Amino acid sequence: MIGTLEGPVAALREAEIRLLGDIATTLGEMGEQADDDRRRLLEVAQDLREAFFLVVVIGEFNAGKSSFVNALLGDELLPMGVTPTTEMIELIRYNEAVNRMPTVREGVIREWTHPNTGAPGVALVDTPGTGSVFQKHEKTAKSFLHRSDLVIFVLSAKRALAQTERLYLELARDYGKKIILVVNQVDLLQPPEQAEVRRFVERQLEELIDLRPLIFMVSAKESLNAQKSGAQGDPGGIGAVRAHLRGMLSETPPARQKLLAQLDMAERVVERYLSGINSKASLVLVDTTKVREVQTELEEQGRGLEAQLRGARAEIDRVFDGLRQRGAAFITSNMSVRRLGRPINKDALQAEFQEVVIGRALRDITEATGDYINALVDHSRLYWRGVIDRLNQLRDLMEQELSGLDAGVYAEQRETLEQAIRIAEGELRTYSSGKVLSDLHQTFESNMGGFATSFVAAVGGLVLAAAAVAAQGPLVGAAAAAFVVALPIAVGGTFFAWRYYRRVTADARRDLNTRIDQLEKTYHDALDTLTQKERSRLTQYGKQVLTPIFSRLEVLTQRYANQQAALREHLSQIDVLRKGIEDTK
Repeated sequence: MIGTLEGPVAALREAEIRLLGDIATTLGEMGEQADDDRRRLLEVAQDLREAFFLVVVIGEFNAGKSSFVNALLGDELLPMGVTPTTEMIELIRYNEAVNRMPTVREGVIREWTHPNTGAPGVALVDTPGTGSVFQKHEKTAKSFLHRSDLVIFVLSAKRALAQTERLYLELARDYGKKIILVVNQVDLLQPPEQAEVRRFVERQLEELIDLRPLIFMVSAKESLNAQKSGAQGDPGGIGAVRAHLRGMLSETPPARQKLLAQLDMAERVVERYLSGINSKASLVLVDTTKVREVQTELEEQGRGLEAQLRGARAEIDRVFDGLRQRGAAFITSNMSVRRLGRPINKDALQAEFQEVVIGRALRDITEATGDYINALVDHSRLYWRGVIDRLNQLRDLMEQELSGLDAGVYAEQRETLEQAIRIAEGELRTYSSGKVLSDLHQTFESNMGGFATSFVAAVGGLVLAAAAVAAQGPLVGAAAAAFVVALPIAVGGTFFAWRYYRRVTADARRDLNTRIDQLEKTYHDALDTLTQKERSRLTQYGKQVLTPIFSRLEVLTQRYANQQAALREHLSQIDVLRKGIEDTK
């Protein structure tokens, strides 16, 4: 162990062990996704009780890790081979006496002792090779990385920096670990090749994972052979690594370094979870606020549509103004003195009215409403897609929180969310500007057809009445019948006939304008009703579906607030404890 800890350092160690336990308890309230980190913190707390400074050696199999550890020890203590033969972790504790018969702990740790670990209280850890064909080797190596106080990453000079090695280096960096890089087996390269490999590794580390560690170029094989033969100097370069470790351990006592190293690891873990909780809390806050602003959002959407609606109505008015003008001309033409007394062909009159007055009015009206309908549909599609995206995010969020929520509350919230998503998706599928336009066109066509038929019938009756007056003579047959129908009181004489004709013509024009006013209002009402219906549909969904969902999310909001407060308090405690450790002499 790192000597006998007394006084302030011992008190700081106990404070850190308690703090790690408190952080683990906080993570325990965050669901199953935090179980691994909770376990890691408890393992680190246990390591602090044993108080060994752990120098963990990581690297791919066949990178020569065991040979490197043996070279550091100056003794062929660990078995060496060219294939991954064990999934055990080799832990060499400091002791004045060498123990070549290891004991097994925790089922995966094989313990040795040796006096050359670097300093009293320092333990060297050789992990199984990464990138091995045996998946258990990967898992074992990875599971020990967080317990390290210093990481020595061993690369092979013949295949420096594979993908798996980059992933482990990123993990060590994210844990806040100090890292030393060792490029082993340089005896397989010529000096120019060694320099090229070193430059390649430096560049890759800096560009890909933003690391700039110390790099040592060594040959563990040459170092071991030199130690056997008693050669002088530093063949293999291992002496430089030993000197760096001795200097680092003498500059700051291993006990303080261990406390600081594991405090850094705990801080990284807390910061990562706080960042995640902040994101989740923001998501809930944004969506809750969004629901509260549904009405404002709809009002803004309404204002955006209002200008387009006014434009569509103005275009419809323009079409109806043309209809009035052509209708008036039609009345004048068909009720002229020259045509009075002639036989009336209602079918011909209907066809003429359809061609001359109605003309392309229906098509013009449909085109005038087209841009507005497209804008209305596009706005609504965006709204529903946004709603669906937000609800799906919340559903995923609740899936993550399942283990931390009351089962009954979760089931209720989940079903409400699912129902809301189904409703929104169903609403989105109903939108087709072509369908809306087609429905309106059919309505308009029916209205226009009814207008044409009823007005032509009225004009035809008036023409017959005027013709009867203009005839000023005995009426028989059809003329007499028309006269009786149109004129209950007979009027005689040219003067009275002319006055009556003018009145009939004025009545026809008034009737035309009245009918066009009614028809125009029908068209305006159709657009207004469509717009109001759409606004009501969105508003109803917001109030009846979305608002209850987000009101139920208060449990998550409070949950996140509590977690944020706890994690921030842990960060504050870490800062205080770090200052205490750094100030301890």
